[in-house]
Amino acid sequence: MSKSIVDAFNGLKINADSSPSELKQIYQVSYEYLSKVKNFNDLQSFKNCLVALINLDSYGQATKLITKVPGKLIAPLILEITYVYYKIGKTKDILRLYQTHETKIESNIVQTGFKHILAQTYYKIGEYQKALELYKELISEPFDSQSDLLVNEQAIISQLIFQKGEASLLRSSLELDPRNYDMLFNEAIIEVAKANLTKALQLLQQAHKVCSENNLSDEDVETELLPINLTIAYVYQIQGKSAESDEILSGVNASNVHDTLLKLILKNNIQSEKPIGNANLIERQLNYQENIQKVKQKITVFQLETILKNSLVLRFATGTVSNSQLNSESLSNLGLVPAAYNALSKTRISYRDLKEARNKVEGKKLVQYIQKETRSDLKEAAILLLVQINSHNGSFDQSLPFLEKLAKESQSQPKFSPGIIGTLMHVYEATRSIKKLKTLLTELTEKLLYATEEAFKDENYYNCAKIIAMKNYSFNNDSSKQLFEFLHSSKPDDELVNSLLSNTNDNLLPISELESSKSIDDILSIDLNELIPTKAKTIQPVIKKSSKITKKKRAPKFGKAKVIKPEGEFKLDDERWLPLKLRSYYKPTKKDKKKMGGGHQGAVEASPAPAVHTSSGSSGNKKKKKKGKK
Repeated sequence: MSKSIVDAFNGLKINADSSPSELKQIYQVSYEYLSKVKNFNDLQSFKNCLVALINLDSYGQATKLITKVPGKLIAPLILEITYVYYKIGKTKDILRLYQTHETKIESNIVQTGFKHILAQTYYKIGEYQKALELYKELISEPFDSQSDLLVNEQAIISQLIFQKGEASLLRSSLELDPRNYDMLFNEAIIEVAKANLTKALQLLQQAHKVCSENNLSDEDVETELLPINLTIAYVYQIQGKSAESDEILSGVNASNVHDTLLKLILKNNIQSEKPIGNANLIERQLNYQENIQKVKQKITVFQLETILKNSLVLRFATGTVSNSQLNSESLSNLGLVPAAYNALSKTRISYRDLKEARNKVEGKKLVQYIQKETRSDLKEAAILLLVQINSHNGSFDQSLPFLEKLAKESQSQPKFSPGIIGTLMHVYEATRSIKKLKTLLTELTEKLLYATEEAFKDENYYNCAKIIAMKNYSFNNDSSKQLFEFLHSSKPDDELVNSLLSNTNDNLLPISELESSKSIDDILSIDLNELIPTKAKTIQPVIKKSSKITKKKRAPKFGKAKVIKPEGEFKLDDERWLPLKLRSYYKPTKKDKKKMGGGHQGAVEASPAPAVHTSSGSSGNKKKKKKGKK
């Protein structure tokens, strides 16, 4: 039996273009030889098994095989083994192998391949700075295509800006190949991360044009053109152009999209344009938890964080979010988001309460929670939630004292929080607290003038400083000008700051980029009848219950046979203004005569008794007098 296995192994012919059936046969023969003849201690048969399983995408089976071979077979096939680990997401094992074998690898080709896998691993787990350093090393080496490496470097830089806000990163090359749509696309993502949406849209449209002219197959249209379309729609969404975004997204048939990540992005962005109606139905349609497991090897950290936030919103709306989920490690990078949901859960404020809060009931719950809570992150999240609730009715009496205290604590740090400071400035402007706003801007400007240049590498911090300088300009233009000069030294290519310092608008964007792409003539030429819907919207009438009070009909006071005297015979009584008893023609009744006669025959009218004045000291006169009739 062993001889037949050896013969079969020796007769193997491995080609680069082997079919799946041939690869399966190679694996079966090599595995029998490795396990039964060599007892898992043969390099060539182990390599055949690994290569066949990699080409068959059987990475789980390959991992099991790796655990069975001795350590001396790992080093010669370290490139294949790390690739298997990369495909199944075994990051720790890749880093362990790198630390163990980094100095032992002699082949330049293997070293380069290993750097590629390591850089992609760092990119996948969000260690973008380490990934960028490795790609700079690869770009300086002559082994790989420069354009592909530059495209990968662009992808890392865009995610690094999303993560840390550092826009001033050194790049290996600033030249763009106008025929490379991957390079144009990644450059557009960098501009999106910098919030330069106009420039990003131009690059995306250019990439779309170049990609469309390449005569792509149907499969390539999905993998190459669809990401560009989704990103264009995303930029339109950020700009508030929902009609343009909806036109692109509705033109894509989700059932024809086979890539799980692209389908998830498509469904997510379509739903993000609509209000949350039936949260349970939306959660079932998007199926975040299952889809995250499917795409976890392809999705970026920024995309994953967005998906997790959306999943929390739906779970909160359906009332299914639990404390164990909020405290899970997967949500640890979402900042105050889990803390905010924890605060809402503990105060028993539902999604509907938060959305429709018009009174101070929810505010009182959060005030009591803030006063008792000791954890700083939970307290900070609750204060910001309280500000949000107070903004519904425009009264910040509940939240302002807490927010001011929180801002003071933030100002005492080397770098204050732009989110907290920006919120306080907004509240002061909403309540027209001009004196408080002026004091705050003065303090912040003085603090920023002594900040380090390293602090302004954070794009959010830099933009916050620029806004503070602009708002403070009306109160103290000298200190604001000093801050603008300081910001200019940190970022000399900021066109807005340069324009303010030079008092010119030469460096600002032209009006053509700020105005609508449609001409005035085109807008005026549109027939209004085309904009007005031809079919009127049917509105079902609301049937109201009748609450009208109806009076019963009464018989008329005078009948139909009433005789009206002629005008000459009709004469008004001259004594009609006098009481009846004082009229000349009044005749008293028997009852009146009886009253006038004393009530009965022979009665005598009683005379009043004389009044007696007594001293107040008499004990007998302390009795209360009975009230008589007047």
